[in-house]
Amino acid sequence: MGPDTEQAIRQAWAELLDVEALDGGDRILRLTPDAETVSFVRVLGQGVFSGPAWALQRATNLSDDELSLLPVLMRLASDHGARPLGAAELSYTEARVEHADLPATQDEAAVVALEDACSPADVDEVGLGSMPHRWVLLDHPDSAVAEVGDDQGPEAEAAAPLAGSGYVVWADRLAHMGVLTSPAARGRGYGVLAAAVGTNAALDAGLIPQWRARWDNEASKRMAQVLGYELVGSQTTVFINPEV
Repeated sequence: MGPDTEQAIRQAWAELLDVEALDGGDRILRLTPDAETVSFVRVLGQGVFSGPAWALQRATNLSDDELSLLPVLMRLASDHGARPLGAAELSYTEARVEHADLPATQDEAAVVALEDACSPADVDEVGLGSMPHRWVLLDHPDSAVAEVGDDQGPEAEAAAPLAGSGYVVWADRLAHMGVLTSPAARGRGYGVLAAAVGTNAALDAGLIPQWRARWDNEASKRMAQVLGYELVGSQTTVFINPEV
């Protein structure tokens, strides 16, 4: 990635974390006295640790590599009601993805149909239905690309949703991506194709696509690599009981 893209990512995360700046220097300790989480975010080599005073004190003797591990944060906050929220890798791209064309739609009915075909856990993790910008690939080779509000006719209504992608804008710079694939269409490349459509749309909108993959989700991490996303950071968070 170019320096302008890297700087934009730093600025976005500085805003998201409510710190003055991320300049690539030493770890930043962010005091959040009444927070219900303890978190460690590392972006382009610089870490930001956020939590109450007791958590900041305990983190001083731990390396950034250690703080990025969910079990380490769980131990650190074990006597404060620690519960895992998750650990994820953060990847970004600034390059468009070449891909084959398939019929796609932004119609709400297609999003609903896709989510209905998937497990509740997958639907909750991706959150495609709540994303303001999303696209669904349709299994109908003769269908035209449809936009919101288009009269698609009976043929498009009968087309089965294969996969969808979308994004939410973070800090006016980042397009936080999500991808959902129908169980019947998995293993056939449709998830990558849908993600490519969303990635290119985010770039066309002047945003930097952001891919967040759980540390244990190998399929998501492989998809990011195939799409050309570059791993540059991590985000690890645990819930705590602020009254303990």
